[in-house]
Amino acid sequence: MTVTSLCWRPDGKALAVGHDDGSIAIHDVENGDVLRQQTTHDAPVECLYWAMEGHQSVGHEDDVFCYEDRTPRFFPSPPHAPPLPGTVSSFDMSGVLGHAAEDQTYANRKNVLRAIHERLYILCSGDRNGTICLSAFGVFPIGKLDIRDLSINGMTSDYNIVAKPIYRLLDASVQQVALSKDLRNMTVICSGVQSVASLHVMAGAESRATGLYAISIDTSLLGDRRKELRQVALQASKVEELLEVVEATVMVMRKHWSDAISSFENKFRTFSTLLTEHGSHVKPRDEFLSLLACGSASAALHQFLAASLGEAGLKRLAKSIDTAGRELHNLIAEHLQPAAELISFIIGELRGLSRWRSRLRRIGLHETLLEQAMENAGMLLIQVERLLRIVSDTNGQFRLFFVWLTKSLRQLNGDTGPQASQLPAIDSAGVADFLRTHFEKDPIGPHLAPASDELTMDVNVEEQARMEELAIMGGFADTKFLTRTLSSQVHRLRASCQEAFQMPVKEVSPNLRPRCMLLLLSPLPSLPPPSTVPLSLTYFETDSGSKMKDILLEDYICLRVQDDTNSTDQSSVIILRSFAVSGHCAPGGKGLEVFALQLEKTLHCIDLALYKQKQVILLVSEKDPEDTGKIVQTYLMMLQLEDLEFVALSSTSTHMSRVSLLHLCSNLGAVTVVGLNSGKVRAIQQVDAVPPLAVSASRGLACVFAGQRRALLYDLEEDEEDKDDDDME
Repeated sequence: MTVTSLCWRPDGKALAVGHDDGSIAIHDVENGDVLRQQTTHDAPVECLYWAMEGHQSVGHEDDVFCYEDRTPRFFPSPPHAPPLPGTVSSFDMSGVLGHAAEDQTYANRKNVLRAIHERLYILCSGDRNGTICLSAFGVFPIGKLDIRDLSINGMTSDYNIVAKPIYRLLDASVQQVALSKDLRNMTVICSGVQSVASLHVMAGAESRATGLYAISIDTSLLGDRRKELRQVALQASKVEELLEVVEATVMVMRKHWSDAISSFENKFRTFSTLLTEHGSHVKPRDEFLSLLACGSASAALHQFLAASLGEAGLKRLAKSIDTAGRELHNLIAEHLQPAAELISFIIGELRGLSRWRSRLRRIGLHETLLEQAMENAGMLLIQVERLLRIVSDTNGQFRLFFVWLTKSLRQLNGDTGPQASQLPAIDSAGVADFLRTHFEKDPIGPHLAPASDELTMDVNVEEQARMEELAIMGGFADTKFLTRTLSSQVHRLRASCQEAFQMPVKEVSPNLRPRCMLLLLSPLPSLPPPSTVPLSLTYFETDSGSKMKDILLEDYICLRVQDDTNSTDQSSVIILRSFAVSGHCAPGGKGLEVFALQLEKTLHCIDLALYKQKQVILLVSEKDPEDTGKIVQTYLMMLQLEDLEFVALSSTSTHMSRVSLLHLCSNLGAVTVVGLNSGKVRAIQQVDAVPPLAVSASRGLACVFAGQRRALLYDLEEDEEDKDDDDME
């Protein structure tokens, strides 16, 4: 699994990492722990972008939606998944310290995840197949867009044409994506083959053109329903986490019990073999019933108890079963039952929200689906209560059986000492009931078995009749749920939750509509493919200039371009401003603006990233003037975008299928030469730096990759002589 993209979360506490298998992992930057990991794409993840919800102005129409999470008022902190048996160190003190460290790790993980819950964060990810996924808090999917399926109504060059052609991008691959803080605009940069799907094609225009394109997407629904999306995502992600706790707890319980009951069955299986060797066809259960009734044991039973098992072995076996039973009881009481109760409560809260159809139905909260999930959650609660009762009863019966067996063994051995009288009185009826019902049949194991439609639990006639009566009175419509195993019920609950929580993607995705498209690069055979072009994309806040002091958002596109006459040149950077909010994409918008940076001849741009408020970070290498193949030094350069004099592009100059952006900037005089004295420069130790470059505005750090799989962190705010570099293997 190879890292293909990474992006800092805006608060600087986590790092999203994309991989070539389509999975995305969110890491805690303090210790590198994986907070969440899921496979979102079917192709390598090419780009990631975190969008943080901006502050709303007072009196906004969305203020009508005000939701209070009532879970902390009625429930303690949610449980976490228990460790698997055998994972805690066996040293005397390290067991305690291990649990403490585990709890601390879990607490840190919760703190990192909880830090983003006050505002809506959306993780945008794009893959090589042209698919863009939007996930609230990086874990809950709320939208999906396939660039190859989009029909785009016009290029920016078609601004003055009444009947605009319909364009599509074939074989599109997403290179960069950015979502504005108001969640109303998304800009996508992708490579692909342009196809005109309209009969009204401009004279002289090519029907197909391969290149690098910028696409503006209307995401107004996300901005209009940001508060609703935040609450639904928070509650749904909590349910997902609690379901993982339930599944992990059931697995741990299964492990505990299977180990103990296997030892029990193996021990008494040897007794069955011993009976066969003595020529007896009596079952072990009948031998024990005979011992209970008559007080006398056969030769085979006496040999088994006195020689094969012994009192020490009997005590070890009794302790093993008793420990497993108590562990199961604790796991149910401390993990399984609280998680099931929380799941039921949260789904009930979501069901209540879904009844506000005018605001919640549009983002995919369906009352019918949540009703089904609520019923499955209630059935799980009943299953958990039943299992808790079965575990308590079974543990007591096993204790009674082993006490009686120990007392019988001492009597057979003629032990009349004081220890023989210390054992409690025996309930013969209870022992007989255990031997008839549970000695040859595991009462707990089937409930903990993996989910299977073939395995069913026995339900007596009285319980079944009671379920049918309750259904008539408004209880569960499914009266056969008690015949399912616990794992099967958990599986049904997860399936119903997944069905309900997939609806936001289905409802929101059709409302993500393209506005327009802009051709950025039209590559020549002598130049590298567009997919290898370093670029960066983000939104910056800007003052509207009005008396109300409203904050507007401008998109910036920054990319490295090459002169079509020199395939080895890597010293030119183009910056475009206000594409998504320009008049080409939004009526009444401002004009599209452009500027070019020309690096000195010895400098070559490796990668770039837009940073903080209108700054750009360039990762550049300085080459030997006499030997261009030798790298002398690598630098991080910080340039202020506000110092650049952007030039507006008219509607007639934006048709760049014939004129490159670099030549266009040259013709407009929007070019400046940049050297090591042009901005803040920081030399880095490794000269073999490679893309990708990731920057964190909140932490003021740049993450640079170098050879031998090393990731280096550099402080962008401190001067080079004041602070050393922090290296991270």
